[in-house]
Amino acid sequence: MRARERWGRLRPGDRHALLAAAAVVGIGVVLVLLGSSPAHALMLTTLGVAGVVLWHRTGYAGDTVWPRVPDVRRDGNRRDVSDLGWSVLGRDGRVTVTAARRVRHLTERRLAHHGIDDLADPGAATHLARLLGPRAARTVHDLVTDGRLPTPAELDTWLAALDRLDQALTTHATPDRPDGGTPR
Repeated sequence: MRARERWGRLRPGDRHALLAAAAVVGIGVVLVLLGSSPAHALMLTTLGVAGVVLWHRTGYAGDTVWPRVPDVRRDGNRRDVSDLGWSVLGRDGRVTVTAARRVRHLTERRLAHHGIDDLADPGAATHLARLLGPRAARTVHDLVTDGRLPTPAELDTWLAALDRLDQALTTHATPDRPDGGTPR
């Protein structure tokens, strides 16, 4: 009766730990009976009991819930530039649809000043090649007609062509200021 009274006075967590330790010792005995070497069975049982003791003493109660970090919006464009930089390249190494759509929209706005209203128009291909260059015009054509996303090198060529187009429209360009006279 004394053993039963002692068992009843234990906290529920202690009872669970003792039952788990007894189960680990029982598994060690079963390992020896099944033919495992006593040294290995003793080592595994000792590790199991140590694990149960550590689990009981640390009070592990499951996965920890991390506190939510507040979303702080800072002034400036640093976050926008970072988001844009991460959103340009996809997993396949090509430019993402979102970035290609934004550059296409930018191209449409720039070329509207030169009389090109529809990039998909086959008649505008020669005019487009004259304004942007053959490689950038081919990249634009492939995106508009086939939906083929450009590679990073093609995007770089395309953006450089748009920059050259803007510089041609800028009256501030001088030979000693190749950047078009933009302040740094």
